[in-house]
Amino acid sequence: MGFETFAPAGIQALLLLVAVVFAAAAGGVLLLSAPAQTPAQRLAGYAVGARAASPGVAVETAGAGERLVAPLGRRLAGLLGSLAPPRVHRATAAQLAMAGMGTSPSVFLAFRTVVLVGLPMVGLWQLTRADAPTLTHWGILVASALLGRKLPGMYLKRRIRARQRTIDRGLPYALDLMVACLEGGLSLDASLAKVTEQSDGPLAEEVRATLQEMTLGRPAGEAVRAMGERAGAPELKRFTNSIVQAERMGIAIAGAMRTLAAESRVRRRQRAEESARKAPIKMVPVLICCIFPALMTVVLGPAVLMAGDIFKVPS
Repeated sequence: MGFETFAPAGIQALLLLVAVVFAAAAGGVLLLSAPAQTPAQRLAGYAVGARAASPGVAVETAGAGERLVAPLGRRLAGLLGSLAPPRVHRATAAQLAMAGMGTSPSVFLAFRTVVLVGLPMVGLWQLTRADAPTLTHWGILVASALLGRKLPGMYLKRRIRARQRTIDRGLPYALDLMVACLEGGLSLDASLAKVTEQSDGPLAEEVRATLQEMTLGRPAGEAVRAMGERAGAPELKRFTNSIVQAERMGIAIAGAMRTLAAESRVRRRQRAEESARKAPIKMVPVLICCIFPALMTVVLGPAVLMAGDIFKVPS
């Protein structure tokens, strides 16, 4: 038996092992990471219901999983995550903030460690179980090692890119609303509050967090600059830099926002035109691999059969 015999079964085994390990690690992260809540949400939770009346009542009425399993799992995740240097912790925390995930850096680093070690171990286990390891078994081991190293980072980067695209798409509408509010006489924080009232999504979440920082006493310029650094979206960074420069130079924020809104609409139209021009190029592989073979089969199939009947050698 050669590579051809084991290839389908080996690929299925690799996909199954990747799915099992990734699902187990992701389930552990979802179990151990508590959802991020604002102070207002926590206060509302304490005010409703007898169980959530106070932290002491919640501890007394919590089940065994909430009182024993979850803290133990968080402690183990913290121990695994503490193996990473502080620089990695800071970089992971920044990436998780850009992705909008409430998971702590220690839990995510523990999840990455489980995937990094678990997938190669599973690949090594299937290699040792084989009586005569073939090229397929070695390929599964190498692929599991590569996937274990790249899979968590790929997932996190995908979440970051998706969230940044959502923020950039919603920013032109927020800028138009802010221009109308600023020209109507509202202040910067009141205009930002109107944005949170009239919109939702990642942009509204970032603006809401910025308003909370400003309410707690942080200067408006620092809070707005931190919003751009925290989200990492290019258009939002340009927006926050414009506000900071306008405050430093004493320029009217309404005029700066009007110019920025016009430029944002132009860039949005340019991105749409770019995507439309890329569409025919992206359709070429689909046409070559999927549509052209079927079309040629339908068009040339009867002709080939008729030619075979014509040139058939009589027996």
